[in-house]
Amino acid sequence: MEKLIPTFTDITSWEIPVYQSTGGTRSKNIAIHPETGDQYFFKGSKETDKGEIRYPQEFWSEIVASKIGQLLGFKMLDYNIAYNKNKKQEIGCLSKSMVVHSDNKLTEGVTYLTGFDSKYRPDILQHKRLYTFQFICSALQSFHLENHIENLVEVIIFDSIIGNSDRHQENWGIITNFRGAIHTPSEETSVAFFSKTTTKLEKVINRFLSNNSDIGDKIIKPHLVVKSDILPNEFAPIYDSGCCLGRENLDEKIFKLLNDKNMLDAYVKKGVSEIHWEGEEKKKNHFNLIELIETKHRAKVLSVILNIKEKYSLDALRHIINHADSKLPDDLRQFKLEEHRKELMFKLVTLRLELLFNHI
Repeated sequence: MEKLIPTFTDITSWEIPVYQSTGGTRSKNIAIHPETGDQYFFKGSKETDKGEIRYPQEFWSEIVASKIGQLLGFKMLDYNIAYNKNKKQEIGCLSKSMVVHSDNKLTEGVTYLTGFDSKYRPDILQHKRLYTFQFICSALQSFHLENHIENLVEVIIFDSIIGNSDRHQENWGIITNFRGAIHTPSEETSVAFFSKTTTKLEKVINRFLSNNSDIGDKIIKPHLVVKSDILPNEFAPIYDSGCCLGRENLDEKIFKLLNDKNMLDAYVKKGVSEIHWEGEEKKKNHFNLIELIETKHRAKVLSVILNIKEKYSLDALRHIINHADSKLPDDLRQFKLEEHRKELMFKLVTLRLELLFNHI
């Protein structure tokens, strides 16, 4: 159980490369471990265009969600607590990079989707509803990655437990292993070429995508098909799940939710998945989406839920949430996770698990 209690690391003295940038709407920096040289990501909470911190507790949701996922048997990117006194957001979550650039590469879902359909533009509002479970499955199948559809189902089920509403195209991906593909001298030459050129090629693809509607058919598809065919790959650990566990609620709303069971039930049922269902204009409730997926992948859905139920412990869940900030030093107690917010997290997860177990 101790391994599921978030650690604390002061990274104030760590190297923060100024020449590297990261995507997303949350404050995020690359940090280099001073002893190992490993790359980590230090991430705060979402900021507005004006630089205001929109959801100050979001990094806590990221940390707690990763520990809950590990408890329930999901393959998770591990997030822990970090502090950097030189940053605007001094406190945040820390995660080790999923990839080592000389060995492997993460390709985000958006690359497969735009490669499959070059007319698809996730940044266009009218295209939001096109981001469906079926569309993702078709894209994976077209690149000979249909075995990862089951991983996608797992992610959707995990999101239903924490109430994540932001599983967009850059919040899941596939890791390609270059080093693991080396078997013979001739293959080694090919893999080395892939390792050096794949990132540059995808940058070129993204740069020209908006001006060349057929570039997907001519460049992206062949590139990704070849990469998936000759190089070992795996679905990435679940990452970037901070939009969950009621992180958007202010104290007044939290107290209302904690004291009104009907209001809490309505809040849970109101939560929707970012991934749509084909033919539906509006986003689906997490559990309604799982019911629809179950019509096509019943065995997988039931298998995942049964595995969760086997690993689930009410006491363990309570312990993880209550001790999420126990390693935080006393002089940083102003950043602790408030008790009423911990209680909301606990109630939300237990209620959502109860709804999920109803599928069995």
